[in-house]
Amino acid sequence: MNDGSLLADLTALVGEQHVVDHPGGYAIYGQSPLLSVAPGSLEELAQTVARLAAERVAIVPWGGGTQQMWGRPPARPFAVVITNRLSRILDYTPDDLTISVEAGMTLGALSTALAANGQMLPIDAPLPERATIGGLLATAMDGPRRLGYGSARDLLIGIRVVEATGRVSKAGGMVVKNVSGFDMMKLYLGSFGTLAIIASANFKLIPQPRVAASMLCRATSPEPLWKVVNAIAASQLTPVAVEYLEGVELTGATFALAVRSEGLPAAVERHLRDVTSFATQAGVRAEVLRDEAHSSLWTAINDLPQTATVAADELVVRITCLPATMPGVLATARTATQRLYIPLQGSVRALNGVAYLRVRGAVDQLREWHAAIIQAAPQTTI
Repeated sequence: MNDGSLLADLTALVGEQHVVDHPGGYAIYGQSPLLSVAPGSLEELAQTVARLAAERVAIVPWGGGTQQMWGRPPARPFAVVITNRLSRILDYTPDDLTISVEAGMTLGALSTALAANGQMLPIDAPLPERATIGGLLATAMDGPRRLGYGSARDLLIGIRVVEATGRVSKAGGMVVKNVSGFDMMKLYLGSFGTLAIIASANFKLIPQPRVAASMLCRATSPEPLWKVVNAIAASQLTPVAVEYLEGVELTGATFALAVRSEGLPAAVERHLRDVTSFATQAGVRAEVLRDEAHSSLWTAINDLPQTATVAADELVVRITCLPATMPGVLATARTATQRLYIPLQGSVRALNGVAYLRVRGAVDQLREWHAAIIQAAPQTTI
């Protein structure tokens, strides 16, 4: 590879201030990139990828850097392609409840723009002021409200990507009913940038709810909380999030359950009354949270799975299983942490069968803990 020629070509393409040789702050598992480059348009992105591909330099797409510790480290020297300059709204028709945005726009900025028209993209993510739309799709990040609104794959209606050769391709469009051809959009969700760099995405939107409130249940053991979860599942209630929490200090209890309701005032109040009744029957303390207390709780819950500040002695895992088997999987994880004397923190989509667990300890302890879960629950995906 001719480093000088590559740097010169990229500098001519995107500008000197947007190319950095051996930059700091972009290390992945201790490996630092050869260079970073920040394209400012789709054309610049495509040409950047093509030029790096010609030199056989591995590419790591970088949005807000909030989930870069998921997955495996690069296998060979790599360049970081930063998407933060690709942060524009390309098309927005409020009356149609659709929007097209560049992949470098943050979730926080998009939420602010949509709020001006009383609309929202109901995707939750850690650190939304840093997390980019492209990163959310590439990591298939799901938040607590997927129970009520679906995940990103349910809201995505169109996508444009730059493939490894620099070729631009697209799938879907700007209408909700995309029914012709293969549904290629889903291919890129959860691909972690291995198939292409996501350049832009189109979404269907949701009107903002009139009212939102939460019920926070606390207990000294997990069993009563799962009774509440089962009661909700068997009822006609439609909460947008049911989150089981373990070892999370913000709840004020070792075991907690947060139930989020959104919609018309009468519907939200019914949810609160019924969940209170379920909690009372299970012998669980329950508290209604509104306004700032409600918002603060869910902001903290959304941030729990983040890996932007993961410590060297910390392991964060995403577990998926049948919702009915989740209590048993968590019991296995809890028993292993107690045996190894390491702390466990968990945030669980109780009715979706998705859990984010965080443990800290020596490398040997983390390996043993991880192996214990796989051995005890082989049907579980980690």
